[in-house]
Amino acid sequence: MNTLLLSPDIWFSLRLQWLWVYRGAVPLAGEWSDEIAVPAGWFWVEAGLVKIRVEGREVVIRPGDGFFTAPGTRRQWFAEGTRLMSVGLRSDWPDGSPLFKSGLNVRQGTRASLPLKAATEALFAAVHPGREEMGYREAVAPAKRSLPGWSVHEAAFQSWFSVYLGQLRKMGVAPQPRSGKDARLARVLKRLEAWPLGESLKLGRLAAGSPWSERRLHDLLRDQLGMTAQAWLERRKLEAAKQRLATEDTALKEIAYQLGFRHPPHFTTWFKRHAGLNPMAYRAMGGVGGA
Repeated sequence: MNTLLLSPDIWFSLRLQWLWVYRGAVPLAGEWSDEIAVPAGWFWVEAGLVKIRVEGREVVIRPGDGFFTAPGTRRQWFAEGTRLMSVGLRSDWPDGSPLFKSGLNVRQGTRASLPLKAATEALFAAVHPGREEMGYREAVAPAKRSLPGWSVHEAAFQSWFSVYLGQLRKMGVAPQPRSGKDARLARVLKRLEAWPLGESLKLGRLAAGSPWSERRLHDLLRDQLGMTAQAWLERRKLEAAKQRLATEDTALKEIAYQLGFRHPPHFTTWFKRHAGLNPMAYRAMGGVGGA
């Protein structure tokens, strides 16, 4: 496979964000999730069983297997007692389109998984020193680090990312071509990024001043983001909810209202469906009190 060469300005403008590395029990077992938005990533099954429904098919991942996640939406099911090592990340071109999408959502056998398994063990040890395990909920909670701590964190993820890229190359997975769309789509993407989380998404407003119909813009944004604009906004909203619950003692009803939920029980149901536990339980795990 030909190696894609990037100039320094492109490399430094890539949108790389390390979301988590965890090792432990899955957040919710024994039932199928709703259709959820997921970032790019990789996980390895230590115990139990995982089923993924995506792109019209079902993939079964057994102990010793790995799985490459494409950014987008899927449904998932974990058997009771399932344990994973998992890494989540965003890796996008400057225009917001994913670096990798096609060729993912695939299971990887035990032998082929060994390089990334070892790299993920090293990553976990560097990011969570002294820990034998850490669940997803704790791993995604916002954390403060010293300047040297952030340096170690970034270096560890960059090292892991190099192994990840090497595995993709061996599998024949090439980077997605940059979209090459004009500045008009870039403006729409910036408008979407700034969309108030408490407001319902209106494609008509996003499309204002562009040459595209709402339907065409829906398709363009889905291609750019790896998921629908609505799913992307839902993910932003969930991340905001998690951060506020973990770092603030703001009343639950106030957070719900600011995120567009008129009634706190609707927020609680939505949050539990996506995060696997109710907001108060998530807040308690983040060490923040309040009602």
